[in-house]
Amino acid sequence: MSLDALLGGLKVDSYFDILKAQSISLFTKIFVAIVILFAGWLIIRYMKKVFVQIVNRGRWDEALVKLLGSVLSFVGWIVVIAAVFKVLGFTEVSLAFSGSLALIAMGLANSASSIVGDLFSGVSLIADDDFEIGKKVTAAGITGTVEAIDMRKTRIRDEKGNLYIVPNKSVDNGTITINTLAKEERQSAS
Repeated sequence: MSLDALLGGLKVDSYFDILKAQSISLFTKIFVAIVILFAGWLIIRYMKKVFVQIVNRGRWDEALVKLLGSVLSFVGWIVVIAAVFKVLGFTEVSLAFSGSLALIAMGLANSASSIVGDLFSGVSLIADDDFEIGKKVTAAGITGTVEAIDMRKTRIRDEKGNLYIVPNKSVDNGTITINTLAKEERQSAS
């Protein structure tokens, strides 16, 4: 049996021309995929640095900054990998990656809603002139002195020395009583 018969009547020269064209196309796709991976790595790295610099100017919790930076990197890599699969001709895999990105984003948005609520409540509490560090308050069922207010939590120390760390949303959504009389004044009044 001859080579031409094995190739189904295709001449050997035309077979090698087709193989050559397909090889060049494949190597071109692989080269473009490598360029996309490298460019994606550079872009993700730069965006993460810029994000951290911008966020560090505010009073954000370091753990939250790292978490959001990791989420940014993860999303960036999903997009880059989807682009690589698209260039290589695996359109279905690319669509699956894009779909998984949408599902992950919905999950993060749902789970991050409490964090976002705490952040907005933290901004509200920090801006509130009545609720300040050093004041005696009753908030979220706890009576004590406000020791710290950060973007996510408020720290209140009671008279026994116990430190309560309360999510800002719990403090902001509840009734806050500001104890204006000092302890000595309350004792002399009774």
